[in-house]
Amino acid sequence: MLNANVHGISDRDHVGDALDRALGALEWDLQASRRSTLAAHEQLDTIGEGPGFLYILNGMAEIRTGAMSTDVAEGDFLLFSHGIRRQIRARTDIELINVTFAPPARKRPAVETLPDAMVVRQFDEREPAMVGLIESMACGPALASKFTRAGDGVICSRIAVTIVSAAVRAWSELGCAPERWRQRVIDPHLVHALDALHADLRRPWTVESLARVAAMSRSGFAERFRAAMGQSPAAYLTAVRMDAAADLLIREHASVAEVARRLGYESEAGFSRAFRRHIGSTPSRWRLGVAAPVQTAV
Repeated sequence: MLNANVHGISDRDHVGDALDRALGALEWDLQASRRSTLAAHEQLDTIGEGPGFLYILNGMAEIRTGAMSTDVAEGDFLLFSHGIRRQIRARTDIELINVTFAPPARKRPAVETLPDAMVVRQFDEREPAMVGLIESMACGPALASKFTRAGDGVICSRIAVTIVSAAVRAWSELGCAPERWRQRVIDPHLVHALDALHADLRRPWTVESLARVAAMSRSGFAERFRAAMGQSPAAYLTAVRMDAAADLLIREHASVAEVARRLGYESEAGFSRAFRRHIGSTPSRWRLGVAAPVQTAV
């Protein structure tokens, strides 16, 4: 029977390698930080174009992000690693701090593999020093107007990323990080292939071409990829392209034809079909629905 320290690499080493790689890939710029209050049963919908986090100062609420729904209470921390719609429904009077980052200039696979939403319970007890930093960031919606010294924007961004790093570490230490996530972050063969794929979504990637980047046989790569990612390379490529398409449609207001061209589809119709299969709606209809007015924070 093999033990956990085969070849001198322990489970703790694997966790540490994955965590270091994910934290080292965080290159986010602070966009806004505000303190919000909601009365009991009041609801707040926001669309985050980029990553962000919520910290619950007091009260209780239900948070919905896509298919995920969770109850949170005072001291809980929620990290959204991608830009997604978030719905907050107050169960009691609640006060929270809502921090958002600008959409990253480039996708980093180690970050992209993080779940869309992560919850760290009792973050105030686990990282009390970080809570003080969070509370000091609640500047209101006009964040830039609060910067009075040169470098304030950069310093605040680094503070915010430090807070996120502490939250991801706590999430990992609590055993919330699935083994599959650790494997796909630190496997050098997969890392090379994922880096190449994310760097050039327009390229007509195949299992064979990705396997060559990974320096593996086709069958060996396909098997390892599915074990780590939970889906085939083709399915993963489609999902990544659709995420990129959503960014282009909303953040850059690109036309459907332009999005199709930039993501390597031979025709607008082919892209629209792929988008509809993946999202459940045509690109134009989806953009109209997402762009509908949402309630803003108080």
